Amino acid sequence: MSGRSESTLALFEQFRTLGDNDLIRLAQKGNQEAVSFLLNKYKSLVKMKATSYFLVGADKEDLIQEGMIGLYKAILDFRENKEASFRVFAE
Repeated sequence: MSGRSESTLALFEQFRTLGDNDLIRLAQKGNQEAVSFLLNKYKSLVKMKATSYFLVGADKEDLIQEGMIGLYKAILDFRENKEASFRVFAE
């Protein structure tokens, strides 16, 4: 395993101990590993939501990709001073 992969895995282990608001703050400050962690953490939510939609001419993977773009935008746009949790905001 490369040094970068090991350090990324160690960082992801540290991220598991942080709450969403802490991760969002890191991501909004430009921490790409925090962005990746959040995208991975909520990918199952995106997949679940995508299966409940049908778009003429699009397949399931297209909907998932659009959902991941929406999730990325939610990470950038979320403000923790609002009353909704990040998960609710992302939905």
